[in-house]
Amino acid sequence: MNNHLTIIFDFDGTIADTFHKIISISNRLAKELNFKTILPEEINDLKNKSAVEIIKHLDIPLLKVPKLASKAKKELHKEIESIHLIEGFHEMIMELKKKGNNLGILTSNSSNNVHKFLKTHKLDCFDFVTSSHRIWTKYKGLHKLIKEFKLDFKKVIYVGDETRDIEAAQKAGIQSIAVTWGYNSPKALKKCRPDYTVNHPQEILEIVKKLTKS
Repeated sequence: MNNHLTIIFDFDGTIADTFHKIISISNRLAKELNFKTILPEEINDLKNKSAVEIIKHLDIPLLKVPKLASKAKKELHKEIESIHLIEGFHEMIMELKKKGNNLGILTSNSSNNVHKFLKTHKLDCFDFVTSSHRIWTKYKGLHKLIKEFKLDFKKVIYVGDETRDIEAAQKAGIQSIAVTWGYNSPKALKKCRPDYTVNHPQEILEIVKKLTKS
């Protein structure tokens, strides 16, 4: 019996440490698009908020969100090679691949940014990279992937750092792993009741090992 899993990762905050770079880009674009900047003293509080709550806090009209996201991706592309890989991620992902698991990425970022980052960090272990423009309905992207690759729902896990990632996994009917090193705080993630919560990439290996033995 094949017990290998399909493990799908979010990108920003989960694989790539883009948090502070995105804040910097957001503050630059705030002047152009006329919304509030993020103050240093607000950062910890913002980690407790959902993406929708942050948008409301910054007074960004919902109609401007697609334009902001598009501009932010283009700005990030210019600096993507300077973005750090999450510490311990490389060792973990290579071990998962070595064990025969299928690995993918589903992100709201652009596929160009992701591929450029993966090339910079010599991560050629992913079977697919999918960019979804569905900021609020990521679960539809997960459903599409599961259908496209004819995956077994019981053998798919989504790994993410935001509450919307966990909610997307739940709506898609798959298991979720919340990582605490990204955009949302452990407190915010806990409220979403993920199947698993990890504080270091190595813990993902332990979870997968346990699941493939069951």
